Amino acid sequence: MKDKRKVRKISTFISFLLFPVTFNYLSPYVSIDGALAGIISGSLIVFTGMFLSGFFFGRGWCSHVCPWSAPSDYLLTINNKIVNRKRVRIIRYSIFAVWFSIIILSFILCGGIKGINPLHLTETGISVDQPLKYITYYMVITLLFVTTIVVGRRGFCHTFCWMSPFLVLGMIVGEKIHIPRLIVVSKKELCVSCKKCNNVCPMSIDVHTDLQSGAIATQDCILCGACVDVCPSGVLSIKMKNSK
Repeated sequence: MKDKRKVRKISTFISFLLFPVTFNYLSPYVSIDGALAGIISGSLIVFTGMFLSGFFFGRGWCSHVCPWSAPSDYLLTINNKIVNRKRVRIIRYSIFAVWFSIIILSFILCGGIKGINPLHLTETGISVDQPLKYITYYMVITLLFVTTIVVGRRGFCHTFCWMSPFLVLGMIVGEKIHIPRLIVVSKKELCVSCKKCNNVCPMSIDVHTDLQSGAIATQDCILCGACVDVCPSGVLSIKMKNSK
């Protein structure tokens, strides 16, 4: 697992460095602007890819590909407070519901889908290529930093992240049609109740309690493998299987 952890750290660091390039492909605004013209933009294509990835990899995107993963890991050294996941998740799902409703309504009002343009508002292929775009980029980065520092462990992921609902929806659909996906499984009989897994989980999951069911099947698990690595008894592992 140590090698896998190194690969994850390298991939998330590279993803963060490339964020000025990929910024628009993860932008809610770009998807809405495209929908208003009847265009499926690059961001909407990426979000669809996230939804499909949820079938097989759950929220693995969040810990292996997301540009904000590397800074989130670092900010744990500043605020490692456990987040009340159930209380704050309503924020991000409310944001997602409003945003996605606007996209659907925009397509309807403009007469439906008229074309596909992966480079909509990103004609050069690079998202941040003008002074005004730099301002927008750093405003978003500031929001990400402040939210994570104030709220606690991966605070932005729990509150304002507009991408995770696509992954969760993919997980739900995958479960309904019985598609196996990567999941943290457990051998609960080996557990010595040290609760080290709870201490290292960046998503504030009560891993010790969840593992008693044989798997960490919560939709907040991002498959980072921190709990797997820290377990002294080899209770946890990541495998491809049906979550239910």
